[in-house]
Amino acid sequence: MIPVLYPANATTLSTFGLGVLTDTISCEITEERNGVFECLLKYPVSGQHYGLITKECIVKAKPNDTAADQAFRIYRITKPLNGIVTIYGQHISYDLANVPVLPFSTESRSPQLILSQILSGDTRFTGWTDYSDAKAFSVKQPKSVRACLGGTEGSMLSQWHGEFEWDNFTVKFHSHRGQKTGVVIEYGKNLTTLEQDEDNSGVYTALLPYAVYTPEGTDTETVVTLPEVTLPIVTSEIVRSKTLILDFSDQFGENAAITEEALRAKANSYIKANPLGATIPTVKVSFEPLWKLPEYSALLERVNLCDTVTIRHSALGVSVSAMVIETVYDTLAERYKSISLGQSKSSMITTISEVQSTVDKVESTVGRFPKLLQAAIGKATGLITGQSGGYVVIHTAEENGQPYELLILDAPSIDEAVNVWRWNVGGLGFSHNGYNGPYETAITADGQIVADFITSGSLVANIIKAGVIQSQDGSSYWDLESGEVVLRAYATSKEVTEVSDRITTIEKQKMLRLVIISSNGNIFKNGNVKTLLSAKVYSWDEDITDALDANQFIWTRVSEDTEADKVWNEQHFGGAKSVVITGADVKVRATFYCDLIDTTTRQSLL
Repeated sequence: MIPVLYPANATTLSTFGLGVLTDTISCEITEERNGVFECLLKYPVSGQHYGLITKECIVKAKPNDTAADQAFRIYRITKPLNGIVTIYGQHISYDLANVPVLPFSTESRSPQLILSQILSGDTRFTGWTDYSDAKAFSVKQPKSVRACLGGTEGSMLSQWHGEFEWDNFTVKFHSHRGQKTGVVIEYGKNLTTLEQDEDNSGVYTALLPYAVYTPEGTDTETVVTLPEVTLPIVTSEIVRSKTLILDFSDQFGENAAITEEALRAKANSYIKANPLGATIPTVKVSFEPLWKLPEYSALLERVNLCDTVTIRHSALGVSVSAMVIETVYDTLAERYKSISLGQSKSSMITTISEVQSTVDKVESTVGRFPKLLQAAIGKATGLITGQSGGYVVIHTAEENGQPYELLILDAPSIDEAVNVWRWNVGGLGFSHNGYNGPYETAITADGQIVADFITSGSLVANIIKAGVIQSQDGSSYWDLESGEVVLRAYATSKEVTEVSDRITTIEKQKMLRLVIISSNGNIFKNGNVKTLLSAKVYSWDEDITDALDANQFIWTRVSEDTEADKVWNEQHFGGAKSVVITGADVKVRATFYCDLIDTTTRQSLL
C-alpha cells in the first residue's frame, strides 16, 4: 500500500486527503504488545507532495497483513539528507496522551463503562472490551487518558492485564488479543533469518513479599512480612541465591488491614503467574509469507501481534513456541520485515506526568524502607526471644577433654538434629540440614558473611565486591561485571539521558505549537483562490496567540517562481498574525508557511 497524507484535523480517512504519497521511498511500521506503535517514512524533497508534509499532519498506512489502514500523526521531520527526509509518526491513539482525566472513583463498575468514562474527554475516540468482571477503579490525581489506560500504577492494564489494540479512533482492550495459530516458521521452509537472545536477569530463587498499610485510627504505617521471610521459586538456571523484593501494597484496598495469610496468597499467585524461575528467550526472525505466493495460496499462515507461533531451526537447536511481542511491517511491500517472540518488557514511560508518577512511587518505597528494616528487626527479636526448648551441646577433645565447639540443636542428639547452630574457632554458622550442613548462613573467621538476605540500616565498607547491585523490586540493577546499567522498566542509562534531554527541551520551548488555519480550505483549482490564513500558537493546549507580538510572525511562500517568492517574503516579514491569499499570490502552485520568532535574537521558537 502507498501511504496517504491528510490534514492535521482529519477524522475521516476514506478519501485521498491531501494526496497519495506515490514518491515514498520506504515506509515501516513497528508495533509492540502494549507498547510502541510508530511509522517511519522516507520521502524525497523532489516528491510531488513534499511541500504539504508538515508536523501534525496525518499519514495513513497499512500496519500488518490483516488490520485496516491506520492513521499516524507526524511529530518529527528530519532535515534533508541527500535530498531525502525521514518522517516519524505516532499512531493517532497517542493523541490521548494530551487529553486529561480528572480524579474520580468507582466502587464497582464494568470495564466497558470505565473505558467509556476515561475516553469521554475526546469525542473522536470510542472504546471496546471483552472484559466483564466489575472492579473498583479510581484516578487519584489528574492524568492523561493514555496513562489511565496503561503504563502507570492503578491503570486499566494493571487491573485487568490483557492487550490493547489501537484501531484508529477505536480503543480495543482484549483479554487475549492474539490466538494460537498453529503457524510454524521453520528453517528450510520459510525462515530467512533468526536471532535468539536469552537474558536471565529476571530469574530468581526466592521472593520476599511485603505490604504497607495504615491501621484505622492511626497515622503510623505498618509493614507486613512473612514469618518465613521469603517464598522459594523453583529454578534450575542459577545456583546462587537471588531474591526478588516486591511491594504488594497496591494489591489490597486502600488502608485495608493486611494479614500474613493474605500477603502469602498474593505472593504465591504472583509466582504462579510470572515466569520468575526460568529464562524466556526472545527470538527475532524474518520469514517469507508463503500465503502470498501462488503455489501456497491455500495456506492461511498469517501472523499478527500477540499470536502464538512456533519457530524451528534444527541446526541451531532452536524450537520455540511463544507470543509475537513485536512486528516490523514494510507497508510498500506489504510484508513483515521481522517479528519478535518472547516476553515483552515494560515500555519506557514517555510523558512527564508518568515520569513523575514513577518518581513518587520510588520516593514512597524509599520512605517505607526504615519501617521494613524495623519490621525485620522485630521479626528477628521475636524469633530469638520467643524460643523455648532446644538443646545445647559442648564438644570436647578426646585427648585432653578441652571444649572446642558449641552446638545449639533442635533435638537431643546430633544425629537427630535438623536445625543446627555451630560455633567454633572457624566461625559461626546455621544449617537446615543437620550437623554436616551445608551452612548457608555463616560468619567465618576470615571475615566473610554468607547470608541469603541481609537487612541493614547503614553499611560502611572500604570495598564492596558484588556481581549485581539491584533495586528492592528487582526492576533496576547495575551489573558490575558487564557494566550494564538498567533502570526501572528496562530503561538503560542512554535512554534515561535521552528522555531527560527531551523533557528539558520541552520545558524550555513550553511545547509551542503553531497551526495555520485557512478560512476557505487548503486546495484551490482554476485560479479560484481567496482565503484568509490565520496563525494560531498553542502552549501545550492553551491558545496564546493574543499574548504574542505580531512582529513575531514571519510568513513565507514557496513556489516555482523563486524571485517572486523573495519579493513576497520581504513584504510579509513580520507584522501580521494572518494574511489574505488571492489568485495574485499563487502562480500554478504555492505553499505558505509561518514561523514564530524571538524578536531579539531572530531565532525560531518552534
